[in-house]
Amino acid sequence: MNLGSNQRMKKESGDTAHLDERTIELFVIGSELLKDGRAAAGEHLSRCAGCAALHREISDYYAEVAGLAEEQAKKTTLALYAPDRGIRPWAQGDHRLAVSEKSQLPSRFVQSVRRYPIRWASAFVAVAAALVFLLPQFFPHDRNPSYARAKDEYLLVYNEQGEELWRKHIGKGYDQGALPAWISAHPEEALTAFDVDGDGKNEVLAVFGWTSLRMVNPPLDNRILCFNADGTERWRYEVHRNISIGGVRYADDYRIQLMLLGDYNRDGNPEVVLGVTQNPWFPSAMIRLNAIDGSFVSEYWHPGSIPYFVHKDINGDGVEELFFAGQNNRLGRACLVVLDPRKIEGYAPAPKKYIPQGVPEGKEEYYLIFPPTDLEREWVDITNQVMRLTIKADGLLEVVVMEPLDRFRAEIYYYFDSSMKCVSVRGSDHFTAAHRQLEKEGKLKGRLNDAFYDRLRRGVSYWDGNRFVNQPTMTNWYREVTRK
Repeated sequence: MNLGSNQRMKKESGDTAHLDERTIELFVIGSELLKDGRAAAGEHLSRCAGCAALHREISDYYAEVAGLAEEQAKKTTLALYAPDRGIRPWAQGDHRLAVSEKSQLPSRFVQSVRRYPIRWASAFVAVAAALVFLLPQFFPHDRNPSYARAKDEYLLVYNEQGEELWRKHIGKGYDQGALPAWISAHPEEALTAFDVDGDGKNEVLAVFGWTSLRMVNPPLDNRILCFNADGTERWRYEVHRNISIGGVRYADDYRIQLMLLGDYNRDGNPEVVLGVTQNPWFPSAMIRLNAIDGSFVSEYWHPGSIPYFVHKDINGDGVEELFFAGQNNRLGRACLVVLDPRKIEGYAPAPKKYIPQGVPEGKEEYYLIFPPTDLEREWVDITNQVMRLTIKADGLLEVVVMEPLDRFRAEIYYYFDSSMKCVSVRGSDHFTAAHRQLEKEGKLKGRLNDAFYDRLRRGVSYWDGNRFVNQPTMTNWYREVTRK
């Protein structure tokens, strides 16, 4: 019988010809080396008891190897990708993997090696070669976090090459696509990587108040978490306050909705500033923490949300001012707050009966409020509000104030120079359309012209520490600091 150049016969007693072991192994694995003699080998195996027994032994070996490989792959997958339980969003039952008595991998592995030593030696060589290739894929050489994402309930951390370093399971609703308007353009205000201690490795910081995780136990929305480069927790800070304003005691129910991180002082020690709101929207606070250990430094209280933020050194002293904007509910006006990062303290301007008990006068550098337009009679809210804050390419600060109308998104654009003087005002297309429509309906008598916008420009008011004035001015407190 001729089974091709790669097939050999061996003789036993008498004239009975058998297939050699190599030929049977090639038959079992379906090798192309036996392509021309496969049919003849199959016919021989069907009538030769001795070769059929060897065929079963070799077949059993390969089946066992395949089974062991599949089990090991499952265990490896679980080891590499199982969610880190460092954060437990809610109490869960014990979900340990049940191990079947049929899958005692170590003992089965030893028995197989003893039974097929030569074949397993070849297998070890192949596995070692595969690991040399695969291990760098599973364990990136660059372990320094570069950026992080919130996706499908997980906090995912990546290096500069986009390789995943580690992940934490947070909970339902934790996803980048759920970011609210005030941080969607700046997702780093909710989740970021930053070297807080200057050791050359980035930590990862996250806040959760913008999510829908209020039912998590314990809650996350009043916490900021800081993780080391390897994913272990470095520190956490939880917001708990009991504050009374105008004789009303506000519940200890706060959300950290945004996070600012940078060395705004330019002193080598970065600051963490948290934007915090009492549920649902009043009052709010800016809380400054030590970025290295998360310890409390100071806080500034405000009667209304101020979620929009930019920073810029406007006076050339090397310290970047922090600009916050939103609305002052107690004054009924859109507002802009300018703070020195070294002095985030006190309480914003408000009627006396709305000053928080025990909180001193605010340490603002500037505090501005914006006038209503003649559309105020059509407002559907108690105040206009800032909806966007931008440093333009020419250095001007652009503040976009929205008139709260039901039918239109009517916005006014204010522009300020480095002395905080309002240099120009213009209306958006939506504002122009709203005004003209209300003119047609007989609800407005004024007309949009240069004089209209100049009145708005001159109507911007500045807090001097005692009252609001209509010329650009710092607060009295900050003027004294500047003189000293």
